[in-house]
Amino acid sequence: MENLVPDFVCPLCCNRLVNGGQHKTANTSVFGYGLDFRLVPRDCDRSFEVVTCPDCLYTSHINSVDARIPGHIKELVGSAAYRDTFKTSPSEAHKARSWLAYVSILEARGLNPRDLGIAGLRGSWMARELDSLGTEGELLAMADAYLDDALRRGLTKGDPGMIIYLLGEINRRRGEFLRAREMLTFLGNNPRYRYAALLLTVLVEEEDTTPYWSRHAPDKMEQHSPRFRGLFPALRSIPPGKTEFYPDELSEPSERPD
Repeated sequence: MENLVPDFVCPLCCNRLVNGGQHKTANTSVFGYGLDFRLVPRDCDRSFEVVTCPDCLYTSHINSVDARIPGHIKELVGSAAYRDTFKTSPSEAHKARSWLAYVSILEARGLNPRDLGIAGLRGSWMARELDSLGTEGELLAMADAYLDDALRRGLTKGDPGMIIYLLGEINRRRGEFLRAREMLTFLGNNPRYRYAALLLTVLVEEEDTTPYWSRHAPDKMEQHSPRFRGLFPALRSIPPGKTEFYPDELSEPSERPD
């Protein structure tokens, strides 16, 4: 079944109606988690989350379109640097580039760097779904910079451990293994992330940049797998273009129904 994403009136170009397209009705029950805390339900295509006006290129999250746009945001959207965000090779989907534009608008609105980092990370998930790996790398670099700024300034919303852990995972994904190892060292023996940090350490040592998902969120891994001994929870990779996930993918052969 498919649903239309609601139309919205673009606030910058003569009330032009812009339609975000269609998306599948998803099963939102969560049965998996990315190592970067991505929630993995079946059919989790995120390509409808942000929408860009094809005329003026103003970009918004589909659920938070503003009726009035401040002057400095109008100037940003009209700038050459903003418009250049959408100038890239044909292999990079326009929808994926929209997340770069969206995060730049959020920054201009003064969003906390911790939240900007999370937005960049979320955008990287969609870029991977669209097989836009260059844009995925840009969004991961953006997430790294914002989360590092949040950590240095103490703007972590009371959970610096999660920010440090995410910096380790993001830099592993980027192939920045020295920085990833440094972040995991800073994480120390934090009980919420002990098991996940051990897992990331192994992946860093193996110089593995693959995105993975598992049954359990990183901060729950140890309580579900209390004995380390090299026995990790079931993991599956997220290859480019993957938008459908099924619980059986995380089941060991002995657990699957006949």
